[in-house]
Amino acid sequence: MQPIKTISNFILGWSMLLFGRMAARILLDLKVDGLENIPKDGPLIVIANHFSWFDAPLLTLSLPFQPAFMVASESQRFWFVRMFMRISRSIPIWRGRVDRKALSEAINRLKEGQSIAIFPEGGIDPRLAERRARGETIVEDDYGFISRHDAQLTHAEPGTAYLAVHSQAKLLPVALLGTEKILPNILRWRRTPVTVRIGPAFGPLTVETTLQKLERRRRLDQLATLIMHRIALLFPPENRGPFRHTKPEAV
Repeated sequence: MQPIKTISNFILGWSMLLFGRMAARILLDLKVDGLENIPKDGPLIVIANHFSWFDAPLLTLSLPFQPAFMVASESQRFWFVRMFMRISRSIPIWRGRVDRKALSEAINRLKEGQSIAIFPEGGIDPRLAERRARGETIVEDDYGFISRHDAQLTHAEPGTAYLAVHSQAKLLPVALLGTEKILPNILRWRRTPVTVRIGPAFGPLTVETTLQKLERRRRLDQLATLIMHRIALLFPPENRGPFRHTKPEAV
């Protein structure tokens, strides 16, 4: 049964990729910059902002390789998310907690030479990250947030830094500009200008082995901020949120 399932996923994946490219031609004015920044070999952790539900499909369409995504487990209640996860061999991860099982799976795949894509901000709605940090339980109805309309970057959760340190894989920063406008424009029968801007790869990131637990956590938080600075450099200052004063020499 496994070979049949593999062939089925391959056919489904290519069919959806073809459909996605056709839909993008119709719905978007899509521009991809910085393809020359992608390393020619080795596993990568693709890091990008998360302004809308269209971000993961657009990364899939824009990159010359197909990464496996880290996808919030609670999002699987949507059929189209389940289909996307099946096609991209995504890894479900519980947000708001340390999901060691998911992180271990991602690290193993990176060490096997595969690439992973992750949204360091942890979700589209930055208010949920603040509530998770306070220890709140987020009810299912709160996951209907489709677009971050103000298009402002927000702070990263530490999971991406943890993944980068333990896998020793390079990171590839990507800015997705304009995706928050896609759904409103579809409803108005308008095409949306979208730019996918790929920056230079960096890393691997390290944490000194001599650091104690609290110091290690602080170092991971610093690396999470550095990760967001790298993404912020690909945005105009007015979209950088708390990273609006980021300068190249600062990272």
